Amino acid sequence: MIARCSAAVVAVVALAGCGAQGDPEPTTPGTDEPITELTIYSSLPSQGPDREEAIRVRQGIDLALEQAGGNAGDIAITHEPLDNATREDEGWSAARVSANAREAAQEDDAGVYIGELRSAASVLSMPILNEAGVAQISPAASAVGLTREGPGAQEGEPGRYYPTGEGHFARLIPDDGVQGAVLAGLMVEERCMRAALVNDGELEPAQLVPVVAQALRDQGAEVVLDDVLGEDGLPPDRVAERAGEADADCLLYAGGATPQAARVLLQAAEQLGESTALFAAKGLAEPSFLAPRSGLLPTELAQRLTLTVPPGGEPASPVRAALLDELGPGAQDDPASRYVLYGYEAMQLALDAIARSGTGRREDVVDALLDTQDRRSVLGTYSIEDGGGSSLSEYAVFGVDDMGALVPRRVVAVG
Repeated sequence: MIARCSAAVVAVVALAGCGAQGDPEPTTPGTDEPITELTIYSSLPSQGPDREEAIRVRQGIDLALEQAGGNAGDIAITHEPLDNATREDEGWSAARVSANAREAAQEDDAGVYIGELRSAASVLSMPILNEAGVAQISPAASAVGLTREGPGAQEGEPGRYYPTGEGHFARLIPDDGVQGAVLAGLMVEERCMRAALVNDGELEPAQLVPVVAQALRDQGAEVVLDDVLGEDGLPPDRVAERAGEADADCLLYAGGATPQAARVLLQAAEQLGESTALFAAKGLAEPSFLAPRSGLLPTELAQRLTLTVPPGGEPASPVRAALLDELGPGAQDDPASRYVLYGYEAMQLALDAIARSGTGRREDVVDALLDTQDRRSVLGTYSIEDGGGSSLSEYAVFGVDDMGALVPRRVVAVG
């Protein structure tokens, strides 16, 4: 369990930028001078498979800061965007993530750090920022072990990401305990009682599959194949054969939208037959991957998929509607578009934590962030739970049409 800082925090206010009366005068770290300026850093990739989501997150961040007039209470806020990707890595880079976290950690004016999108990147930046006491908000990292123990978490998680023994990190997206429960429920609904589960070895898929497996067993289903793909696991070209030998009646692919994913799904569909239900986690919810023009999946195969996607926010929120309207036609149903909501709320929450801190000091901002309760937002009303997880507990379910577009089916709540 991650300990919480103990400094008192003023009451939650309705809007970011509205400080409580009687707050102590903010002071510059290490001095008695009032804090008048802070920087909110963001670490997001400019290229690679997460590029579109990152663009949307940045749009949301910038819009939220603009709407706040560039202030959190009496403190002027600057946004400093940092790129965590390199061309050589074809996406986010471990070296760049660590460098970004160190840059923020070493700056006295660092107020909050927004990042990363991926859990595997977050595990690199989290210890650096924890040691420096900088509040961190991830819009989209979902691996269970970042914030709590339990099915899916690895040995030593989450404590190894918090070297000080105190929390500093909060995430907005429901963790994969929620996504896993939703996927298992969908599979059982489709009479999937002999499940084949494969993941591509990345951190989030690898932590998601054990959650799904446990939830399936709890509902009376049998997991007949549970393997990781790659050099140390099951060769991708053997998935279909192994699933067929095990007499699987459904298959879940947890991983990124890659040619390997398409090959596994295609071979499995041919081996297991047309009646076999096919499921995929959020990593495959990419129209560019699902569309016929990609040449990766035949249209009839894509249409057989049931996918889970992070929640798309509070439908009744006028702010949500306005944000998505700005993105143009189709934004309501495009999973990438909903990341503008996560970017927007990440900045709103950062501004709110700074304003509620009463001082702008790092330790007080962290306390305010982790003490967030019943916050009304474009994502719905949520709290930051012990450990830094979000209390949001829904995932959206999508199908695919004949043009590769994602079609919303319903939203499933857990718990």
